[in-house]
Amino acid sequence: MKKIIFKLFLALIVIPASVISSLYSMNKNGFFNLDHIEISIEKGRKDPQFLQPLVQELDQKLEKYRGVSLWDLNLKAITEQVHQLSWIETHSLSRSWPTRLSVRITPKDVKLLFVSPNGQMLPIVEDGSFLQPVPSKQAPDVTLLGGEIFERSLEMRRKAVQTINEIPNKGMFSRANISELRFDPKEGFWATLNESGIRVKMGEGAIPLKAARVSQVLEYIESRQLEVRVIDANLSKKVLVRLRKDP
Repeated sequence: MKKIIFKLFLALIVIPASVISSLYSMNKNGFFNLDHIEISIEKGRKDPQFLQPLVQELDQKLEKYRGVSLWDLNLKAITEQVHQLSWIETHSLSRSWPTRLSVRITPKDVKLLFVSPNGQMLPIVEDGSFLQPVPSKQAPDVTLLGGEIFERSLEMRRKAVQTINEIPNKGMFSRANISELRFDPKEGFWATLNESGIRVKMGEGAIPLKAARVSQVLEYIESRQLEVRVIDANLSKKVLVRLRKDP
């Protein structure tokens, strides 16, 4: 019976106390001090040129925590600091023992890139809000948005985002093929195609249907090798094509 009690005493008191004492000593000697912050972006995300300086900026903000023991690290404070960054959609933080902090980031999708009258490039995210201006070399590879109305109006930026979202990812007429999106108060949205420079009048509403019609027209134009200046898809049941030689 005494042996059993002695073993329980060792298991429940002596050994845990010894472990705690060792951990305390190691912590005092800096064994658990943070020396590496690992920031990872959700797999499959594009635009590394756009994200790289943002990740570097975040790393610099977290620099002050290097050398702090993981035991003493205030994850709530760090979470609040990361949450304040406008380009981040979601994030998670975790201690990676003995000396690392893991930060996993899901950035917001950049839908459009607004070019201001003074030449600034401002990424626009899903809710129509602007991110911080970026240099042209670091700009995300998305459709440009032009027109002073978008600088003034959040609602118009949201309409522009909705319009580009309703255009297919792939196909003859797709987001990847549109270099610029503009808005005319009388005629609605206009899209300019990358290589051909064809201007496509989209108007407002029924964008998926209009996009499908424009794709069919572009296929026809390509097969006939026609030189087209304008495609007007903002009609009820047809698409109007203006050749380059037309007035």
